[in-house]
Amino acid sequence: MNKVFLAGRLSPELDMRVTVSGKAVCSFSLTVAFRTRVREETDAIDCVAWDALAELIGQEGGDGRRVAIEGRLHSRQWESADGQRKKVTEVVVRDIEFLDKPG
Repeated sequence: MNKVFLAGRLSPELDMRVTVSGKAVCSFSLTVAFRTRVREETDAIDCVAWDALAELIGQEGGDGRRVAIEGRLHSRQWESADGQRKKVTEVVVRDIEFLDKPG
């Protein structure tokens, strides 16, 4: 089973674009806080959303809004222009719930 549930804050910078086939895609980071025995820490989790969900996040997201997301982990790799192999693991978002009001 590959299912992820996260709650955190959207990064202020959302990368909205459209593929050559006309699909909307939004890449962003989700900052998730957690507590250790010593202190509170945060992780920035890479996320991507497609189609109508990407458009919704592009319109309503940003500015550190609190959200809950549901999705799946996906790893992909590619070769950069300078010939280096790159790899990223990200959450492919299937659903999002905004937990606060904009602004």
